[in-house]
Amino acid sequence: MWIELLLFLLLAVCALSDGLRKQIPLAVVWLGMLIAVCFQAVGYTEGTSIATAAFSLIPGMGFFLLSFLTGEKVGYGDGWVLLMIGLFVGFYRCFLIMILGLVAESAVAVVLLVAKKIRRDKEIPFSPFLLLGMGVTMCL
Repeated sequence: MWIELLLFLLLAVCALSDGLRKQIPLAVVWLGMLIAVCFQAVGYTEGTSIATAAFSLIPGMGFFLLSFLTGEKVGYGDGWVLLMIGLFVGFYRCFLIMILGLVAESAVAVVLLVAKKIRRDKEIPFSPFLLLGMGVTMCL
């Protein structure tokens, strides 16, 4: 549980920075990734094999591909954050966090569009919704 709390704190820093400055602090993400790899090396996390760790990187790599294909309409920082999440909690929980974040962000975007508070070209930071997804999965 304390590993999830550490990840939640790292995500909170990223979400706050993304929400206020629209920029992910990569130093925090890389520190988190280093910590996650160290935890895996000593066996604190569930999957300690290289294959399991590589599998957990798939959601983040998918976001990197999406960022490249959309001309960075989806930021590379979101891919980095998902890589960190995957290393901490594994593929399935990372995928669940990502899906919960996407659903929540989509719902908020639809409400804001219908209320005419934003236009279609408005950028909405994704990290706060990843933090929400992490909070929900911690409660499950």
